[in-house]
Amino acid sequence: MKLQLFFALRYLFSHKDHNAINIISAICAGGICVATLALVCVLSGYNGFQQLIRGLYNSFDPDIKITLVEGKTFNVHDERIERVKSMDFVRVACDVMEENALIRSKERQTMVSVKGVSGDYADLTHVSEVMQAGAFVLREEEERYMVIGGALANQINAGLGFMSPLSLYAPKHDVKVNVANPEKAFSEKQLFLMGIYGTNQLEIDSKYAFVDISFARDLFGYGETDVTSLELALVEGADVAAAQRTIVETLGSDFLVQNKEEQHEGFYRMMKVEKWISFLILIFILLIAVFNVVGSLTMLILEKKADIATLRNLGATQGFVRQVFLLEGWLISVFGTLIGVTMGLLLCGLQQWFGIIKLNSGDEGGFVVDAYPICVKGSDVLLILLASLLIGLLISWFPTKYLGREDK
Repeated sequence: MKLQLFFALRYLFSHKDHNAINIISAICAGGICVATLALVCVLSGYNGFQQLIRGLYNSFDPDIKITLVEGKTFNVHDERIERVKSMDFVRVACDVMEENALIRSKERQTMVSVKGVSGDYADLTHVSEVMQAGAFVLREEEERYMVIGGALANQINAGLGFMSPLSLYAPKHDVKVNVANPEKAFSEKQLFLMGIYGTNQLEIDSKYAFVDISFARDLFGYGETDVTSLELALVEGADVAAAQRTIVETLGSDFLVQNKEEQHEGFYRMMKVEKWISFLILIFILLIAVFNVVGSLTMLILEKKADIATLRNLGATQGFVRQVFLLEGWLISVFGTLIGVTMGLLLCGLQQWFGIIKLNSGDEGGFVVDAYPICVKGSDVLLILLASLLIGLLISWFPTKYLGREDK
């Protein structure tokens, strides 16, 4: 194979009688270069946005979330739940009571997800790091308070230091609505606002109102041991997949155990689908660029007929000659791919370090970050290399397939 590679490299870089062959080869290599460069940049861009949004969700998402498969609430003192709480890899276990309610501030009102949490919730998540005003304090001795998102605060025109408390209206889960007196089926409670958080995610900032779990149980009419979910933070360095399997084995089929990605399964699935659709579109463009190899090799074979006859007279087999031209075509793909991937990695590195392409056009933009986020994954780069080189090899095989038939 070394001798075939020697001839292929010589044909690739040597002067041709017909300059069109060099031009076609250069166009082919350039097209492959641009396509692979685009693949590296686009896939790294999707990875960057996925990593960015995962970081935003991490402010509120626990490592593991446990809910019922059927039903809404379960007893937090269930023997299986107690065993999970005492597992070595569990750092913090937080009881949660979450239901929908109506929140009202003077004349403005909207639906909100009231999330009652136990006192160790701040240790479970990074919510304290995203506080825009006030503090994440839900209880001080006998006093109860509320923390809401910035988007929700703007929606109902609420803020810290207001003289009037916020009102919460919620249906009692164990009371049927009496048409004659429907108010008895609802409970109303009031709380002062203690803090406002902001994640720059409208879905989160307009959704939650955090309260103490005892207040939430009282508001919705649940018992002192009822919870809708149990949220867990694992010790640093713990294997989340292994911990999830252990918890599933302990709890059985009655409970749903979700990691961070599974808690937003629809969103992450959509991101992955978009990423791989873009990959397939760019691979199709790459395929079109590689097809130029057919024209380049065909013209080269016609030009080198005298050389082919000389090689045969010297004892070269038909397979040897085919391998020479197969390697010739494949080398065009190899050089184009390597240059494209290298340039793509260089551009991604420059974007990561210097933020050349900006998201915000002015000094104060509405985006979480100023520049497009980039995250290069080795698995993506390897996939691009394999796909491009394999396509180049297959395309190069076609013009050499009939080489013997034409020359006999």
